[in-house]
Amino acid sequence: MNTIIIFIILAIVQGITEPLPVSSSGHLVIVKHFFDIVSDNAILEIMLHAGSLGAIIVFYFNDIKSLVINNLLFVFKKQKEFIEDFNFALKLVVATIPAGVIGLLFKDEITSALSNVRWVGFFYLITTLLLLLPRFIKPSSHPITFPRALTVGFAQALALLPGVSRSGSTIATSMALGIKPQDAMKFSFFMFIPIAMIVIASGTYDLIQSSPDFMLLLAYFISILVSFAVTYYAMRWLTFIIKKNKYHYFAFYTLALSLIILFFL
Repeated sequence: MNTIIIFIILAIVQGITEPLPVSSSGHLVIVKHFFDIVSDNAILEIMLHAGSLGAIIVFYFNDIKSLVINNLLFVFKKQKEFIEDFNFALKLVVATIPAGVIGLLFKDEITSALSNVRWVGFFYLITTLLLLLPRFIKPSSHPITFPRALTVGFAQALALLPGVSRSGSTIATSMALGIKPQDAMKFSFFMFIPIAMIVIASGTYDLIQSSPDFMLLLAYFISILVSFAVTYYAMRWLTFIIKKNKYHYFAFYTLALSLIILFFL
């Protein structure tokens, strides 16, 4: 199959599944399994995530701009009215630590799991349980404290495993901790930004070092654009679903997907 067509298919899958709580990495493994795509090169996945990252930044652009400006005013101008924004940024740092540490310590094991579609089926069961968790806890409206941020950070670390949804694990855990759904969604995707930027910077360096030809560069560029566009509209759909309190419905999809993988693949 033409390389560009394969990249577009993977970009569409990435764009839909990055925001939705169904695991983009798990779906990419499944699609590669069906198309018999064998690759140890992580550059494509990183480029696809670059498209998703761009969409998330555009989606939350005003919030991100305010957070950055207010933090600069607090740090350099000592404007105390922005201390909440400063604390929010610190909570994001705390929340990203578990995934960073665990990713470094267990990189080889995680890489091995990424290539095994059977493991993906098992990990989807974890996503299913996480998505159902908030349904058994009384709704409340708690703030995002440092202990809650760290707990959500450990939930994000689980998503290093393909089949465990990053957005699903973090948003569902946040809601289970009593954080309002829309605040949980915002915190989840803000957590994604710093880690994604570091990984993408590394992947861009590897891409340059690999000296790709023009057609491969074109395929990467198209895949980034497709991933960007699809992710953006998936973000809008996710916002609607969360407002309608239908987030847990995705658990039925991940459960069905898990059973199909475990029993038929």
